[in-house]
Amino acid sequence: MRFKKSFGQNFLRDERFIRKVVSSMELNNDIIIEIGPGSGQITRYLMPKAKKLYCVEKDTSLINILKKRFVSDSVEFINGDILTFDLSFLKTKAVIFGNVPFNISNRLIRYLVRNRNFIKKGYFTFQKEFVRKLAASPRKKEYGYISCFIQYYADIKIIFDIPKESFYPKPEVDASFIGIEFFDNPRIKAKNEDFLFKLIRSAFSARRKKIINALSGFGDREYISKVLKSANIDESLRPQDLSLGDYCSIAGVLEQ
Repeated sequence: MRFKKSFGQNFLRDERFIRKVVSSMELNNDIIIEIGPGSGQITRYLMPKAKKLYCVEKDTSLINILKKRFVSDSVEFINGDILTFDLSFLKTKAVIFGNVPFNISNRLIRYLVRNRNFIKKGYFTFQKEFVRKLAASPRKKEYGYISCFIQYYADIKIIFDIPKESFYPKPEVDASFIGIEFFDNPRIKAKNEDFLFKLIRSAFSARRKKIINALSGFGDREYISKVLKSANIDESLRPQDLSLGDYCSIAGVLEQ
């Protein structure tokens, strides 16, 4: 099969891992959206498990192959970019699955968060290193802004790793298969989410500094010291030492 380098396509080819991916998903006659079905190696296993399967594929040449290979009322192939795909047509929440091009990982996470009200669960293969960032906890080297961002909205579960040899063309790094389940309501609620994430981004842009210095953009040292004291945060800690709850506390004090 021809592939387009510009799309960052890496197709999962190892039948053992294809079966493992499908069997690991909790599916019960759901509406399923598949991102980038490729030639349909996984699509063929998803079809019997779906009430309706929507496959969103950016590559026009692959859409033509898929439409010829799978002729069924239960599947619909859509030529489009998942990052701009409108989910508002859904009447019930869908399960969304994707063997995702690594070059859209960050943008896809933001898309999922924006569309979380339409998503029952998500299952994805991402670059292994990126997955560790999503799931990282405080004091881990992978912990950063994206960890806090996605964990504010969802529970992240690393299901298993997939070696790079299982893909064609073979990427330079291994992948991980994960599950994402969005909360009905954030476990820790911020008054102003935009401000919270502005604060977190600012802190991690200076992750090697102490938190009192990393937050210098929000006031002078004396003021930030008072804010941290009010939030019960040790000012000698560094950004990666603080939990999402800690950042919510700091944001709450700053907004007062």
